[in-house]
Amino acid sequence: MKIEKYLVLNRYLLSLFGVDEFKELQNALADKRVGYDPEGRSYFVEVLCALDGLNQSRLPEDRLLEYDEQIRICVGKINHRREPKIVLKYFQYLALLFTEIVLDALKNRRVEFLHDLNGFLKAYKQGHDIDLLDEFTEDDLRKIAFWMATGSGKTLLMHINYHQFQRYKPFSPDNILLITPNEGLSRQHFEELQKSGIPCRLYAGNLGNTGNLPGEEPILILEMTKLVEEKKGGGVTLPIEVFEGRNLIFVDEGHKGKRSEEQKWAKLRNKLAENGFTFEYSATFGQILSEKQEETLKEYAKSIIFDYSYRYFYLDGYGKDFTVLNVQQGGVGEQVFQEMMFVANLLSYFQQLLIYEQHQPLAREYNLEKPLWIFVGTTVTGKEEESDVIQIVDFFKKLLDDEQWVRTKADAILSGASGLKDENMGDAFSDSYEFITESGMNMDDLYLSSWFSTERRVVFSVF
Repeated sequence: MKIEKYLVLNRYLLSLFGVDEFKELQNALADKRVGYDPEGRSYFVEVLCALDGLNQSRLPEDRLLEYDEQIRICVGKINHRREPKIVLKYFQYLALLFTEIVLDALKNRRVEFLHDLNGFLKAYKQGHDIDLLDEFTEDDLRKIAFWMATGSGKTLLMHINYHQFQRYKPFSPDNILLITPNEGLSRQHFEELQKSGIPCRLYAGNLGNTGNLPGEEPILILEMTKLVEEKKGGGVTLPIEVFEGRNLIFVDEGHKGKRSEEQKWAKLRNKLAENGFTFEYSATFGQILSEKQEETLKEYAKSIIFDYSYRYFYLDGYGKDFTVLNVQQGGVGEQVFQEMMFVANLLSYFQQLLIYEQHQPLAREYNLEKPLWIFVGTTVTGKEEESDVIQIVDFFKKLLDDEQWVRTKADAILSGASGLKDENMGDAFSDSYEFITESGMNMDDLYLSSWFSTERRVVFSVF
């Protein structure tokens, strides 16, 4: 079942541009130039204004240009302290544009907006067989959510959403909260908000004087696990009654709290947001959206304004490329097989580093970081057999202690004599290391490389 067909708020916003599917806007904008023309207009808005299906009655061109200008101003605010400066990609721009449309409608045309949504819903239900959804109400307009892939810039969108809300100000919030799943993410958000120049405070057990300047509206960052309905005893938990009034809530990992075992957190979040407004962000709303969970599906069908889930992210070239080797082990023993695969991984990583080092200007242009080598294991300790994590540690020890062992394995792989065969009985690694061989690099270069000589460290994370 395609969950996407239920995202009626998102489909309504797409319809304003005369399209039925996001991929139509993706095709129109993905290859367009980023930035602004000499008049200060984004190159994206020029494309959107020229769309044949643009609904001029609901989204006139002058209003679209005004939204474009406001997005430019908001980006400028978070860029004031940043180096390098943020330049919006087309999907980030569209997410912010959809936010402008919704916030403007809620502030200035709420009754008309609600009428339009229900008119669209009525026609949409007839064409898509989704009787599950009932009409939009005022309460359905208290939250907007973003379903966006990991790495697509949700954190920066959140910062701009803060400024967008401050501009339209459908109400003056008594409290502004950013709710996260854990302390690590709270610290990351605190650091990023500071870079964007947004007043914020990391909750550390008390709600004393924030030290903010008059007129500032700071964001309080805290974990959902620190919120309780009623405080019992000591500790750092907070009863939600301390946040009385109308609250502006930002929720990172918005899907958290929607599974059955987490329902208490969802209820607390909903109580905090009563009569207020919520922005939610998640890469994995798909994990909680199902026809079997009708209430959750109804909630997000009416609140997800932008869908840039992983399939779109991948089609734009941002996903992880992967290779599956159908290796015929043949007469090679298990130990030799594992050693060959480890050294092959080492060579693949070395090749990525070489490409990165030789093309650093291009990497900076596309915001690409230095390659990272990750091993995914399932066991830290083993009873009947050695754990896979320990096996990796042993391999690294051998790599560092036995240079001749590594050279022998690597030479065999690079010369097409690994002993491992593919489905056509050719060498499993043939043509896998062309950049290394064509550049004349060898194992001496690996051992002399800056990575190997200065970064001989392995970081293990256990989840």
